[in-house]
Amino acid sequence: MFRRKSRKAQIVGQVFIYAISIIMITLILAYGYKAIKDFSKRGEEVALITLKSSVQNAFRGILSDYGTIKRPDLDIPGNYKKVCFIESGSSGVGTPLCMAGTTDYEPLVCSAWGGRDNAFLIPDGSDAFNVGEITIEGGVPYACFDVVNNKINLQLKSLGDKVEISTYE
Repeated sequence: MFRRKSRKAQIVGQVFIYAISIIMITLILAYGYKAIKDFSKRGEEVALITLKSSVQNAFRGILSDYGTIKRPDLDIPGNYKKVCFIESGSSGVGTPLCMAGTTDYEPLVCSAWGGRDNAFLIPDGSDAFNVGEITIEGGVPYACFDVVNNKINLQLKSLGDKVEISTYE
């Protein structure tokens, strides 16, 4: 009267359940990894946009107030090593920034020199933006600031029609 279930059928059923479980866990982990990767990428994009607007606002805010000196507190995202500014209307020819073999050589910055952008985030220089009319203290055509603890020692001085860039200690 009683029928015994086949143990082989139970084993096959368990293997099927384990296989489905492994597939589901793999899909959940893959989705979670992709979501975390997307969140971190968006966080980097937000940090870059925040930096660009902070720098541009610092330059615009000081421009019309002749003689004013400002040292903006800028948070530079962790993957950048330097921030370089190139002087408006200058030429990069013959500068260490455009000479292969020098420690300052940045080919992307050099190729973009004379274009619309005049602020570059290094190591690759592909993140660039315009901060307005600038001049560099000392008469050199560019200034690069090392990023230390996600900060740069940037000093801005209004000249009325331009902003002079220098460093401070």
